[in-house]
Amino acid sequence: MPPEGSPEYPSGGKTVAVGGRVYMGSTRILMAIAAISFLLVVFQSIGVISKVRDLRVANGDNVQWALGQAENEFLKFQSSLIKAADGDAESLATVRHHFNILYSRVDVFEEGSSYDELHKIESFEKAMTSVHEFLAQTTPLIDASDAQLTAGLNSIEENSVDVARNLQQLSITALNQRAEAREVRRKDISSTLLVLTATSTLLMGTLLLLAYYFNTLTRRSEERRRQVNEAGQRTRAVISTALDAVIVTDAKGIIEEFNNAAVEIFGYSHAEAIGRNVSDLIVPDQYIDSHDRAMKRIDDGGPFHIVSKGRVRLDAKRSNGEVFPIELALQKSDLHGRRFFIAFIRDISFRVRAEQDLIEARDQALAGEKAKARFLAVMSHEIRTPLNGLMGNLSLLQETPLSGNQQGYVDNMSTSGKLLMDHINDVLDIARYEAGKPILRNRPTDLQEVVDTALNNLKDHADKRGNTIHSYWLGPRRKWVKTDPGRIQQILINLVSNAIKFTKDGEITVEVIAEPGTDIIEFKVADTGMGISEADLATIFDDFVTSDSAYNREAGGTGLGLGIVKRITSLLGGELGVDSRLGEGSTFWVKIPMEDADAPIEQAPSRAAAKAGKIADAAEKRPTRKLDILVVEDNEINRNVVRAMLQRDGHRISEAPDGQSGVARAAEKKFDLILMDISMPVLDGREATRRIRSGNGASSTTPIIALTAHVLPENVSEFMQDGMQDVLPKPLMRQDLERIIATYTQDRPEETDSRDAPPMPAAPGRQLINPETNTALRDSLGEGYDALRLQLTEELTELVEWLQGECDDMMEIAARCHKHASSAALFGAEQMRQALIDIEIAGKKGDNAVVSVRREMLPALLRDTLDALDRQDAEQG
Repeated sequence: MPPEGSPEYPSGGKTVAVGGRVYMGSTRILMAIAAISFLLVVFQSIGVISKVRDLRVANGDNVQWALGQAENEFLKFQSSLIKAADGDAESLATVRHHFNILYSRVDVFEEGSSYDELHKIESFEKAMTSVHEFLAQTTPLIDASDAQLTAGLNSIEENSVDVARNLQQLSITALNQRAEAREVRRKDISSTLLVLTATSTLLMGTLLLLAYYFNTLTRRSEERRRQVNEAGQRTRAVISTALDAVIVTDAKGIIEEFNNAAVEIFGYSHAEAIGRNVSDLIVPDQYIDSHDRAMKRIDDGGPFHIVSKGRVRLDAKRSNGEVFPIELALQKSDLHGRRFFIAFIRDISFRVRAEQDLIEARDQALAGEKAKARFLAVMSHEIRTPLNGLMGNLSLLQETPLSGNQQGYVDNMSTSGKLLMDHINDVLDIARYEAGKPILRNRPTDLQEVVDTALNNLKDHADKRGNTIHSYWLGPRRKWVKTDPGRIQQILINLVSNAIKFTKDGEITVEVIAEPGTDIIEFKVADTGMGISEADLATIFDDFVTSDSAYNREAGGTGLGLGIVKRITSLLGGELGVDSRLGEGSTFWVKIPMEDADAPIEQAPSRAAAKAGKIADAAEKRPTRKLDILVVEDNEINRNVVRAMLQRDGHRISEAPDGQSGVARAAEKKFDLILMDISMPVLDGREATRRIRSGNGASSTTPIIALTAHVLPENVSEFMQDGMQDVLPKPLMRQDLERIIATYTQDRPEETDSRDAPPMPAAPGRQLINPETNTALRDSLGEGYDALRLQLTEELTELVEWLQGECDDMMEIAARCHKHASSAALFGAEQMRQALIDIEIAGKKGDNAVVSVRREMLPALLRDTLDALDRQDAEQG
């Protein structure tokens, strides 16, 4: 932006007046030029007319002269014919010469543009045709030998009798046409002159109008100049009062404009800034070199990087040396051959500090969420650990002879323990949802069976409170739907349990309503209990909220049940609500979309099911085999409970108080089963498991079961990745322990060498082969499945062999494992896929130890996976 007073920014009326005089003088000059131009047009018109007339006359004379020459040449030709009668060569050459000239003359009449009008005349065209015929007949004799030409002279002379007359006709016709043409041209020239006169007159009038227009334009220009001058003053006022700094520099970076906001932001006065280089004033020291290079690049015709690119976030420097953040919008302007740069600068120090405060607040909130999640996990573990001892001892106590009162006390303690376990599970369910890791398993579901099962489980509870449960189905029957039956049952159990809890000696009605024409299924649970006040309705679905919060309340609970229902409903894409009046009961309703589904096809029992059935039959028919079991647990009470449960079945128990001693015991002796606590001193259960699996001890292939209170899904997944087979949650229940023993040890022979031990069974949820995934792939590929299956075997075998070699590039290991993990997943090879992903993650982290352990386990896993694929293929075949 040029400084005030420069030519680009005129100020005052003097300049405007000068401009007006300039425009007035220009108008007078234009008018004089117009008058002179008019006179020139008149004189030039006269000259043009004269020249046109001369040109027309010359052209007509040329035509007439050419026709006369043709007659003359024809006469010369006739004369040469007479002289050549004696046949001497020289006279014959003369004949040929005059014939050629005559031919050329006549040919000009045919080809010349001046004769186009004559050809349109019938008499002229007829005479020309006759002449051409004569020329055409004579040409062969002229071109023949002298003897032939001499012999044909008489015939040529006879044929030429009419030619003279035709040539004369051509001249007469041309003369007549010339006369007519002259008359036409005279009239045409007269018309042209009239038009030229009119045009000249119009031109003069136009010039006069143009002069008037210029005069008007001059007055408007004066007004416009005045407006521009005012606009310039307003622009300077806007710039000077703008909140953003505005700095204008020339192409070299010399400051020419520095507004008031720039003065406030950077701390330089207007006088200090004007004429200084911008890099000396506001560019931080560490960026001066790059700024100077950018200016040089632009000066050399290089590209602009931030000009006209919108706001850019940079750092700037104040007069006191302080570096602070700014937003810069840079524009350029080329005016009268000069280049200017206009910078709009905004101080964003306060906004950056606010953003940092928000980031810190977010980080603190995230840290709080993590702390809460860890608190839940730790408290779950800490509560479950003593609860495990309590429930275990109660279980053992129930198996001893007790008096009636003692049995009642034990039953009451068992009931309270189970209630406490329900509260812990509710808290963990909330933790799963807040961690974003809820589990949803949609499948074909018999809805009526789900409802009946949920209500049957609550019948005894309702009877104890004197309540009666009624259930009804309203609307069209929909037996099979696609949904998660466990979640639906959880919703019903929570709602009906809530109704039972707040109702005594009343009725509870459960309605299942199928809305016609939609996929919506509505569940209504109505009770005749105490009801909910209007003030509590707004918070009834919040966590840890209960409508009966008085100290003498009859209904207990943590207030988490409805919060869980709300989360499950949202997860299933539904909605819920409540209608209630205090003292009149409540009605909770849940609407969930459920698509119709086909009933699952009855299939023959799988090998796993058949095996489980054999185990159950064997357990009934013969006593359980006595096992060597290692219990690794730091809590003495828990060890005593587990020992008592196992010894009651005759098993031989070895104990270790921490993970390190457990690793040592597992290396010395082959155990049939290892129960491993997770949180222990010296060495935790996960690391102990990894060391057992990676070593060559006697129990390196023994099934290891996690005995823990850490039961969140992500915890269980981590345990499986460490090499564990299953999880026994605390508090330990006898039936769970018996299930684990039957699943992982029942079919093992008494004496088995560790090196010949059969492959460990796949952990639940981590099968060797997922049959559903494998079957889906087979159905999709059809005949192409076998070729792809062979390719998978070759690729995985090659990968495992490569990993057993000397390969130290962690990133290459990670890349190859990532590539083949997806192939394994395609065939449903879940354990192989997970193992490759574990190696990939460890490789990217550079964890050589984990990679070494995992790849040593791959050969056996590959063998088991391929065997399982063979069995799957055989079953499908």
